Amino acid sequence: MEKTYHLDLKTLLEYLHGKSAVLRTSIVLPKMRQPCQGYIFLKNGQVLRSYVLDHAGTLLSEGPKANAQLSTTTEWRVQIESEQIVEQELVTLVQQYRIPSGLLSTGPAATAPHQRRPLDMAALQMFSPKQSLLLRTVFTLVNGERTVAQIKTQLNYPPNIIEETLEVLRSLGYIE
Repeated sequence: MEKTYHLDLKTLLEYLHGKSAVLRTSIVLPKMRQPCQGYIFLKNGQVLRSYVLDHAGTLLSEGPKANAQLSTTTEWRVQIESEQIVEQELVTLVQQYRIPSGLLSTGPAATAPHQRRPLDMAALQMFSPKQSLLLRTVFTLVNGERTVAQIKTQLNYPPNIIEETLEVLRSLGYIE
């Protein structure tokens, strides 16, 4: 269930301490003719990802820059959910708007992603068996030494599928 809060971001994050939630807002940015959409994904009170998208769904900012832009907003639509639902909402947003991967934006051939934490098999239950298998397979190849290009070469999948899978793993906080 979604609930509207009229709080500044800092106060809202303090209020949501320890909770997992999706925060949504509309924001008017300088030089933008139409309102933009802001998203913050919380897992156990920690910000997983934050994005600002224009009215067409194009990524304008993410991370600290998005947080700075969103810090002035005082009306938030908040959906408190389980960790898995928040992660699924994040994956859906990334896939729906084709948000580019930070892993790939700096040069996919030279980037060697590494694991941040163990893969949570329970979290993979929200994916189809085929998607879950692909996520596990790609995750096992991520070792901090193999580049994205090498991972693509080793797997018999289209390169864009590997990129999307890496983005999902990155969005969920399993790799960086």
